[in-house]
Amino acid sequence: MEESNVEKDVDENQILLIDNYSYGFPTDRIKRIETIVNDCMADVTLKIIHYSQFNYESAKNYIGIVLSGSDLNVSSFYYHNKLKKRFEEELKLIRCIEQTPILAICFGIHLVAYTYGAQVCRMRIPGLVGDIIFLVIKETDVLITHLNFPVDLHHRDFVSPNDCEVQKNFDIKSISRTKGYRIVQYMSHKSKPIYSIQFHPETHNPLYFHSGLFDERIINKVRIIGKEIIENFLWMCLYKRNY
Repeated sequence: MEESNVEKDVDENQILLIDNYSYGFPTDRIKRIETIVNDCMADVTLKIIHYSQFNYESAKNYIGIVLSGSDLNVSSFYYHNKLKKRFEEELKLIRCIEQTPILAICFGIHLVAYTYGAQVCRMRIPGLVGDIIFLVIKETDVLITHLNFPVDLHHRDFVSPNDCEVQKNFDIKSISRTKGYRIVQYMSHKSKPIYSIQFHPETHNPLYFHSGLFDERIINKVRIIGKEIIENFLWMCLYKRNY
């Protein structure tokens, strides 16, 4: 009972970040999102909940929800039912939410695709770790205002643009050809405010990228545009809440 009372008292302009990483997994990505939200001029606050503690009913109190990346793989759901059950509340959120904007990052886009019946694929080769590629966007929107920009990739699972369920439910706005695979990099739901991106806008600090492998100017651009995408999402949530 006390828990539900606490949830009712959340700040009226609060964003929920669902942390999908395993407990103890070494990553600074959750902290990076927190820093970006705290630095943004939008009048919002951030609440972080680990996926194991998340309850769908509590999500109704937030103006926006961010689904983080993970060290886990949604493609494992097909043969690991216990793992799938750990994310049932999050899958329910994606399936049932109507008005609250969702930003799904990396593992998040796989959760979204899986929820809508699409096949989540896994690369046969080792995944992408700290790679930078340039994306081309079909058309700009409220979330992404650039047509061509560099992004940070770190994944092994991916969503194919040829999947019928993806094509039926989502507008595919960016596709990359990476290591021989055609991969959906950005898609938005056709009727709900669900924005799903494969890349990581919450890039690591510059030391994460291999020295000499990428130009420092490109690394800075990855970070700046990634930060801008998250901030655009925050402003969108605030605007939708107020108007």
